[in-house]
Amino acid sequence: MPQNKKMDTSEGFYKMKKAYLFDVDGVLTDPIEKHVTNPELFTQLIERLQRGEPVGLNTGRSIAWMVERFIDPLIERIKDKTILQNFVAIGEKGGTWILFDRQGNMKQGKMAELVIPDEVIEEAKKLVDQTYNDSMFFDSTKETMLSIEMHDGFDLKTFHQRQKTLVEDLAQLLHQKGLSNKYNIDPTTIATDVESPFVGKALGAERFLQFLRDNDIDPVEFEAYGDSKSDFEMADELHRRGKHVKMIYVGDRAKLGAFDKEYPIDYVGGFSQGTLEYLSQH
Repeated sequence: MPQNKKMDTSEGFYKMKKAYLFDVDGVLTDPIEKHVTNPELFTQLIERLQRGEPVGLNTGRSIAWMVERFIDPLIERIKDKTILQNFVAIGEKGGTWILFDRQGNMKQGKMAELVIPDEVIEEAKKLVDQTYNDSMFFDSTKETMLSIEMHDGFDLKTFHQRQKTLVEDLAQLLHQKGLSNKYNIDPTTIATDVESPFVGKALGAERFLQFLRDNDIDPVEFEAYGDSKSDFEMADELHRRGKHVKMIYVGDRAKLGAFDKEYPIDYVGGFSQGTLEYLSQH
């Protein structure tokens, strides 16, 4: 049993000091390069996994993207694959996830009830191919949601102009299919998502808590790491569930405006570099 994990015999849960839940883009991966640029960040996470402290990812990205950009490079640096049982990667805003067994074998799961109908996916693909392929592409790696992402290197201002008409076209598509009330359209900085209204960082946080319950783990405290306002939903959900949580914000504080929460917040900045510096010092 890891050094800082002890058995609470009255409840049957393993106690340890901390659990960590991270957004990925801009928090663990470089916001421009879209991958981990400083290997020391992997080292910091591995040290926590070796101590038996759970580490979770909570992102809108697909499982395939996370495996390529983050999970495979992480696994390459781990000698004892058994520590991966303390790690979970939650994708598509709570709709998909990756777990590992005690031998380090990967297992995937998803919430089938969130899956976008095939007819909507096919129509959206056709729309992108015929009208928007100059500026964006259809992300075929998503399993439960529909995502249309900006081409790498495309002018952001022009993309946002094109995105406005894309949102209108997607709204018309959902209306034609009688699905306007069943799915939301979420335009982000570099992508446009069609998704269930039930997904989000809060659902990802609940999935993380389910992972802990399934493994009989009860952390004393939680740290949630994010770089956007929506990432606070992770800490909100953990706090709502009665957990002792601190939010570590590594994004631009000026973009938050007036912001008050009932749990502590450390404003760090620096994006992924800020995450590394904070982990190195705590």
